[in-house]
Amino acid sequence: MSALRVALCTAAVGCGHTTAAKAIWQALRTAHPDARIDLIEALELAPRWFTAAYRDGYLRAIAHAPAIAGRMYDATDHFVSRRGLGHVIENLAMRRLVDHPLIRDAHVVVTTHFLCARVLSWARADGRLTAPLCVCVTDQHPHGVWLVPHADLTLVASDAARATAIRAGLLPDRVQATGIPVNPRFQHAPCRQATVQTHALPADRPIVLIAGGGLGLGGLDAAVHGALGTAQEIHVVAICGKNTRLHASLLPLRRAPMPGAPSCDVLGYTTDMPDLMAIASVLVGKPGGLTTAEACARGLPMVLLKPIPGQEERNAERLVSLGAAILQPDPLTAGRLAGDLAMNIDRLAPMRDAAGRAGRSDAASVVARHVVALAGHRVRSPVDPLTLQPEHGGTHDPRLGALGLTTLEQDPCPAC
Repeated sequence: MSALRVALCTAAVGCGHTTAAKAIWQALRTAHPDARIDLIEALELAPRWFTAAYRDGYLRAIAHAPAIAGRMYDATDHFVSRRGLGHVIENLAMRRLVDHPLIRDAHVVVTTHFLCARVLSWARADGRLTAPLCVCVTDQHPHGVWLVPHADLTLVASDAARATAIRAGLLPDRVQATGIPVNPRFQHAPCRQATVQTHALPADRPIVLIAGGGLGLGGLDAAVHGALGTAQEIHVVAICGKNTRLHASLLPLRRAPMPGAPSCDVLGYTTDMPDLMAIASVLVGKPGGLTTAEACARGLPMVLLKPIPGQEERNAERLVSLGAAILQPDPLTAGRLAGDLAMNIDRLAPMRDAAGRAGRSDAASVVARHVVALAGHRVRSPVDPLTLQPEHGGTHDPRLGALGLTTLEQDPCPAC
């Protein structure tokens, strides 16, 4: 087999899908340094009307009509094995994704977003996609939009998620529980002293990490005020992401350690979450799929803010049921709770154990192994795994251009 060629497809609706794709890219690059692994941002290939309706419409719905968004989530949570009007519209809008030269040239195609999964699934059925298709679900619950009928392999968060996908209608041999892929740095514990020194943090205080994802959303400001309203000697680290307005508003809250009072640091966008999560005592944040997967990879207890109806509710339900998290929708109260929790070792210990059991720090490496296993053949039809044809020998013609290609070095997340 020639050098491995992998096409990673995602859609930047929020940051988690791109973060998962980055993690897979890094794991593949570590295991196969000579491989060509390309990341394709699908919505860059779509017509403007579709991108506006798909990304912006969703973000507006969860901001202004979350109850309706939640009902739609529940109503569509089932396996669909036939094409409907939605598939017709998606396939029409995403034709350039299916025809992308890097898709045609790949040994295997991996997607971390359900829009790509739905479009590429039917391309597999029609023979327009000859490379095997691997769908990597980035939420704890495998909602029906992820469960496409013609994927060669679907990778889910847990054994419980795998059982759910099989009950919904996927073939058991086409579903594997790998965990949600997180940055491979989560596999290694950093030196606490070095991390504390790097970020100029106090070494003798429990750290409460308050994070709102890449966009710094979710009532993070109120949570910081709540944590600072306690009388505990904790150190609050607020991560504002790329929300510059939030960062500016929280900067006046920075405090040096003083006896009998909390202290605080305020950070913007950072790539050091694997290290910060390793030294934190508790995390306050939204129950997004990647945020919770990263926390569990570090065995980090969570106080979860009000979830978006739908996928975040499912993420929260699972982690609360396992004992890894506490749900507190009010951000001010959540901050106070986290401050008290950080000082309560007896209560933290079982939560840390539960989080560790729910996490897979090696998930990206496990996903990478499954991807490589799929890459040996181009399967003519995913319905019949015995129908194989020789490896495609084509090469990428740089003159075709990499439409929609975003290099990982450029921090590929338009949603940020």
